[in-house]
Amino acid sequence: MKISQILREKVPVVEVLAYYGYKVRRGVDREQQFSCDLHGDGSDSKPSARVYPESSSWYCFACSQSRDIIRTVQEKEGKTFGEACALLIS
Repeated sequence: MKISQILREKVPVVEVLAYYGYKVRRGVDREQQFSCDLHGDGSDSKPSARVYPESSSWYCFACSQSRDIIRTVQEKEGKTFGEACALLIS
């Protein structure tokens, strides 16, 4: 099994989102909407994203992008795939 697959299975997407300041509640196993800062000017006046804990992913309807924990770290930190995996391991 690849390390990226292990990370996706073991690190809850809600924990990563909360770490970066997204307004999602930890320990909730259902979809939640929240504001995304990864499109436009970085401000999102209406919640445009939805987290899917069961698939460890989230989707922003304004960006039209699906993201997992690794891609989230890549975009928030400006890191490569390998660097994002290393950050998630540490």
